[in-house]
Amino acid sequence: MNNKKTFKAVKRRHFLACVLALITAVIMIPGMTTYLPFHMNEQILLPIMLFPIIWTGLFIYAYLAEHVWHPFIVMILLCASHGLLSFFALMQGKA
Repeated sequence: MNNKKTFKAVKRRHFLACVLALITAVIMIPGMTTYLPFHMNEQILLPIMLFPIIWTGLFIYAYLAEHVWHPFIVMILLCASHGLLSFFALMQGKA
């Protein structure tokens, strides 16, 4: 009997897929409004409409990546970049 697993680090992949993918998708929504080249209504609507696709893509990527640290790095970089974009947009005009 062959007990070969599909992928390694199951608990870390579950955490990445369930928790970090959701947090990353939520942080990306306000960050995307800062760089989309549309009218204000579409800048707000498009990220909200893309939320399920973004979350699903990150969820699947967490399981399909060859190494468990690849999706972790990608999601942390996405969180940091979109968090900074949101911060700069909020601080615009201050100081």
